[in-house]
Amino acid sequence: MATRTEMILGAFAWRRIHSLMGLWLVIYLIEHLIINSQAALWLGDDGIGFVRLVNLLEGLPYLQVMEVFLIGIPIFLHGYWGLYRVFQAQPNSFSNAGNRPVVKYGRSRAYTWQRLTSWILLIGIIGHVVQMRFLQQPRKIHDGFQAEYVVTLTEDPGLKSIADRVGVKLLYKERIEAVAPTPGKAMLMMVRETFKSLWMCVLYSIFVIAAAFHALNGFWTSLITWGAMLSYRSQKAVLPICWFGMAVLAFLGLAAIWGSYWVNLRA
Repeated sequence: MATRTEMILGAFAWRRIHSLMGLWLVIYLIEHLIINSQAALWLGDDGIGFVRLVNLLEGLPYLQVMEVFLIGIPIFLHGYWGLYRVFQAQPNSFSNAGNRPVVKYGRSRAYTWQRLTSWILLIGIIGHVVQMRFLQQPRKIHDGFQAEYVVTLTEDPGLKSIADRVGVKLLYKERIEAVAPTPGKAMLMMVRETFKSLWMCVLYSIFVIAAAFHALNGFWTSLITWGAMLSYRSQKAVLPICWFGMAVLAFLGLAAIWGSYWVNLRA
């Protein structure tokens, strides 16, 4: 059985690993949302920026290996200790039956919402990966020496206009298939297809807002964890910066979602 000292040292190490992985995932989230924001045609000049950046990423060597080590493992490590702490946590900012204190300060509420958004992110990440990487992932086919990327779509009034502007061929079979010359164009059509649904827009909006809050609130607490922000004055000074960062990240994600829904469908 581990001694108390070993347990404390283990918890100390896990807190640092959890924080370090969280900081890395904040950087990844910023990059991910910047790229996705350009999927909204009214922001991204017919999605050119989105297509260019996706093509760049898809052209990297050993991409799947990098995804595992740079995204998958950090998410697993951060999530493992995060969920452990969720089960250990005792939020005290909500009203209760009177069996424990209620502390309705701002940071107490932030502590509670950090735990609640953990569950939203767990469900959201699993759903996002299953949908985008398995259910709707464009298929790569070869026409002679030329690679093409196929994604299945459904009909809507703006589909042909968007396909012509983006440079994607539409094949009307049992289901509509978009054949794109690059992975970026295929993924642009996939993103647009996802956000045809109002329910998907609402669910992804909750996911994005939860991610923005969790990331920047976690960044704020990580500065304390690493000893970079110990005084009350410094903590108070950095807090508005983090709130601003949350707003920017949320805007980038919501721009892709609702820009696709309100603008791209009617293009």
